[in-house]
Amino acid sequence: MGRGKIVEFIDTGSIMNSKLDWQFPDLLARAWWSLVKTDCPADWFELLPELDFDRPDRSLEPQSLAVLDYLPRLASMATAPYRGIIDSLIEAQANLRFGQTYSEADFGAEFLRQYGWIKILGPDAYWHSSQLASGFLILGNDVTYPQHWHEAEEIYLPISGNAEWYREDQGWLRQPVGTVIHHSGGVKHGTRTIGEPLIALYLWRGGDLNQKSAIQ
Repeated sequence: MGRGKIVEFIDTGSIMNSKLDWQFPDLLARAWWSLVKTDCPADWFELLPELDFDRPDRSLEPQSLAVLDYLPRLASMATAPYRGIIDSLIEAQANLRFGQTYSEADFGAEFLRQYGWIKILGPDAYWHSSQLASGFLILGNDVTYPQHWHEAEEIYLPISGNAEWYREDQGWLRQPVGTVIHHSGGVKHGTRTIGEPLIALYLWRGGDLNQKSAIQ
């Protein structure tokens, strides 16, 4: 599928208005798009709809998380051009909506303190797509994201922080920044940090893009 404009019927009740008073940070949006284009497989990039960087599809209520305290350290560890992405997140974080898929009942309070994400593209994100979801995962410096699985196929691209990644067919492996990490749909996987926080680009395609992952 090419990158022509995708026409979709969107629930207008979920869109604040067609002309937003606040604009998603242009530099952050373009840096995310460029990262998907240059560092991810072409068949994933081809699923991106045509985006108007000056006008997101939705305005989302800002929400902060404790894990954002790790962003300055992640920026200091990052190399160009990845550092610019993290700096843009830091600059705009007060106006952005960060989220968590899980509750304290799932993994405990300490996990939630060191876990969060921002979704830029997806069915309920700033820019709408029913075919691809993408944003950034952030983990603190001493946390295990337990083994889980979901219908969607997934790739990660760490942009700061060297973590260990689990996949059921290969066990735990330390993956450096800039490595494309692939998980097929239905495959159990996990992540753990040891002494360094982590921020990674993520993309989902196929299946339910809003699915809560099944825990092992």
